[in-house]
Amino acid sequence: MKKSDVLQRIKLSDYPECDYIEAKNFFFSYFNRFLKQKCTIPQCVNGTYYYHFEEEMNKNGMEKLCLMIAGMLFMMEHNEVKPDQAYGTKWDILDFETGDYDDLFTPEDLKLIKADIKVINDYLATRPELIEGVEKERQLAQKS
Repeated sequence: MKKSDVLQRIKLSDYPECDYIEAKNFFFSYFNRFLKQKCTIPQCVNGTYYYHFEEEMNKNGMEKLCLMIAGMLFMMEHNEVKPDQAYGTKWDILDFETGDYDDLFTPEDLKLIKADIKVINDYLATRPELIEGVEKERQLAQKS
């Protein structure tokens, strides 16, 4: 990861009626479409990221953060979390937790996002091997 991989200040959506739960459910619907096609759990998540939402992933804004959170929760739900997913999600969570992005969400959405982040962080706390080195690498990237 490098400094350019930090989240950008791009809000979740230009549609005022789109909230975090709607976005997360929307992303889950794509994961489940791939699952119905007999894809593996990682294929469901990666297919959604790079087949349907490649532009959003590349912009590296709040939509990407929500996609990463949703993907991690989907993998956790299916007991099949891959290290690259855990590492990338933790990278974005560490960035988000700086607080420089809170104003891009409504207070209600912020509570929900932070609750999902807590679930992910609790999960990762019991599986540190999935995110080994992420904090150190992120600190090095910020210095460069």
